[in-house]
Amino acid sequence: MTSQNFLVKNPHKPMETNFISIQEASDLSQKSIQTIRRAIKSKKLKVRRMKTPQGFNYLVDKNSLCGFYGVKNVEKSSKPSEKTETANDFSTEISSSKSTGKEIISADEFRNFTKILEKMVNQHSDERQNFMRLVNTLQEKIFVLENQMNLLKTPAKKWYHVWK
Repeated sequence: MTSQNFLVKNPHKPMETNFISIQEASDLSQKSIQTIRRAIKSKKLKVRRMKTPQGFNYLVDKNSLCGFYGVKNVEKSSKPSEKTETANDFSTEISSSKSTGKEIISADEFRNFTKILEKMVNQHSDERQNFMRLVNTLQEKIFVLENQMNLLKTPAKKWYHVWK
């Protein structure tokens, strides 16, 4: 075993906050899970292995991840999407300013909010296009299956009536 990979003796003991799962590491660095796994295998990232009945779970050191990919060391909240996080933060700021009686939004906040909205609209249109492609593909497959079923139907004439 190397100094970077070591076995956690007690899996029930709470982990330090320096280590995050591979999924969280991929979200934080905006790299794929497979890229993170390759970096672990090539020993470019410091990891901790946690034994499970199925094998091992790897926990990535935040500092090595941030150093290797040049990512800011930001505390990850429990919300699933970065887009919704910033949108929720923005709406929280607006609601808190309304509660104080102020309805002032800075230009930077407004630009940030419009960028988030544009990203969400673009993502929605991409998802809609993908959905329409899927529907068209399924319609084509249904058409092909209907044609194949028609070919499998019993013929109106018996085979020996061909020569009559």
